[in-house]
Amino acid sequence: MKWVTRSFPGVDRTASAWLIKRFVDPEAEFILIDWPEEELKPEYGIPFDIKGVEHGHRDGKCTFEVIVERYSIEDPYVKRMTEIVHAADIKGEEKRAPEEMGIKAVLDGLRFVTRSDSETLRNGMMLWEALYVHLRLEDLKKELQKELESLSRTERLRLLKRKLQENRGILE
Repeated sequence: MKWVTRSFPGVDRTASAWLIKRFVDPEAEFILIDWPEEELKPEYGIPFDIKGVEHGHRDGKCTFEVIVERYSIEDPYVKRMTEIVHAADIKGEEKRAPEEMGIKAVLDGLRFVTRSDSETLRNGMMLWEALYVHLRLEDLKKELQKELESLSRTERLRLLKRKLQENRGILE
């Protein structure tokens, strides 16, 4: 399916695109338009993070949170990410998650170092995939603690990487 959002993607648009591709529509294609200067047309696809659309800010929630609810995504790491995306995207909510400041800074800068909005979106989606894997890694280390203690540093890293790649995302 095609999905459409605004140009110059930042926190919520990159996170929402990652969420769509990872949990809603693995075949998703993204179109970015200069809204509101450019008219939103139905043939562009399903709109998200555009004022007034179904997949947009609502009831104090950012687009990412709305999509999680709309598609009943129950993944525990996505649930944790909703706090981070919300904190980084909603003015006045910055203290809600400690990770938000760094993520917001990186994504704000990313808009201006990439050659195109599509490149910004791809790189931003990789950032969210890395955060998702980081959150999973914390639990995996606890789960494998005994086994990891008996391994060298390199062996530990290889084992963790292998385990994480068994459930790798679709962003490869």
